[in-house]
Amino acid sequence: MDIVAIDHLKKYYGPARGVEDVSFSLKQGEILGFIGPNGAGKSTVIRVLMNLLNITSGSVTVFGEQPSHRNNRRIGYLPSEVNLYSEMTVYDQLKYFASIRGVKEEAFLELAETLDLDLQKKIADLSLGNKKKVGIVASLMHEPELLILDEPTSGLDPLVQQTFLSLLVKAKNRGASILLSSHVLAEVEKVCDRVVLIKEGRILFSDTIEAIKSSSYKKVKVTPRVKLELEGLKLLKTEGNREEYSFKGDINQLTKALSSCDLTELAIFDLTLDEIFMHYYHKENGHD
Repeated sequence: MDIVAIDHLKKYYGPARGVEDVSFSLKQGEILGFIGPNGAGKSTVIRVLMNLLNITSGSVTVFGEQPSHRNNRRIGYLPSEVNLYSEMTVYDQLKYFASIRGVKEEAFLELAETLDLDLQKKIADLSLGNKKKVGIVASLMHEPELLILDEPTSGLDPLVQQTFLSLLVKAKNRGASILLSSHVLAEVEKVCDRVVLIKEGRILFSDTIEAIKSSSYKKVKVTPRVKLELEGLKLLKTEGNREEYSFKGDINQLTKALSSCDLTELAIFDLTLDEIFMHYYHKENGHD
């Protein structure tokens, strides 16, 4: 079942492009990574899903109907910038959110403890990371069916990031569907089932993490520098007498081409998710 379905979404702010052509779906019990550079349109899509923006054209459904505020209790939303009442204590702020969501304070006390959040501090005295923790607790306390998270780990230290990712897996295991917008591909790789890549308002790529990682992309390092011409081989960088390439294709053809070179060093690795998408961006920019 599709919890979120987006079909040829277009959103313009007057003459300015928000998103040009976006289509993807989020299935029940799935964590979907929504990635792309700043300005690609991720936040625009999220605001449409939260009924904070009207669309220019296309169709968008959440729980099988157009985005509506009446579904807010079924959704946990964490914006990229968390807006809180600066004069409240953390406890009072979370208690206020709990009253809106119709849950008891026990619902947020355990989460606050898990994230090592000081309930007695005033919001005004919190660091960016601790404000983000308050937002995380607020988005999770009512055990929503759908989580929509916009750059949720920005400002968090690495240990808290890991704790947060474990909370996402726990939410998935109880059946929640999660849209995770992030530019941190390492965390996307850890928890997401699928990835959607957006650039300049258009979807470039959508696939499962497993399929991406088994896509036969390789990184090749050679010393000394050589002139290699082979389909699927792209120069990534040159450092002194060493060259680094990305490669997608038949590994036998690659090794055959390299065997004719007088090399002092050769290393072949699997590409990281970051490097695979950089390769894809390079291709889309017309440098194929």
